[in-house]
Amino acid sequence: MAVTAEGSQFIFLDEDYRIVEVGPAAATFGPLLGRLVYDAFPDCKPLFQPYYERARRTGSTVSFATFYDGYVLHLRATPIGSMLRISWDTLVHLDVLTLDGLKTSLNTALATISELTRDAESEQRRTNLHVVGGTG
Repeated sequence: MAVTAEGSQFIFLDEDYRIVEVGPAAATFGPLLGRLVYDAFPDCKPLFQPYYERARRTGSTVSFATFYDGYVLHLRATPIGSMLRISWDTLVHLDVLTLDGLKTSLNTALATISELTRDAESEQRRTNLHVVGGTG
C-alpha cells in the first residue's frame, strides 16, 4: 500500500501553534481557524509537539507515524518561514469491535509503517550517495 502526499490533508500553524490556514482536504478544521491547535486537541500535545519543535529547530521536514483518536496517521511537519505546514495521511482506522478486526487493522498499520520506513531509508541512501569522478 503506497501512501503519497498528494491529496493529503494539511493545515498551517503559526509560531504559537495557532491554526492559520486549512487545506481543502482538511475542511473539518475550518471552524478551528484562529484557535491554538493544543486548545482544540489538548491530548495531542505530548504526542506531536516534540516533532513540531524538532522541525522548527532543524528547519527540515520531520515525518512520523502515530496513533491518535482510533487512527494510525503518517504526519509531516514542514517549516515554511515562521509557520509549520502539518500534513497527514490516514494509514488505517483501527477496528476495535472484535479481536480479529483489531489484529487485522494492526497488521495493516504495521505493514504500512514498515513500507514508509523502507521508503524513507531508501530516499536517505539516495541523498547520501556521492558520485566521485575523475578526469582521464
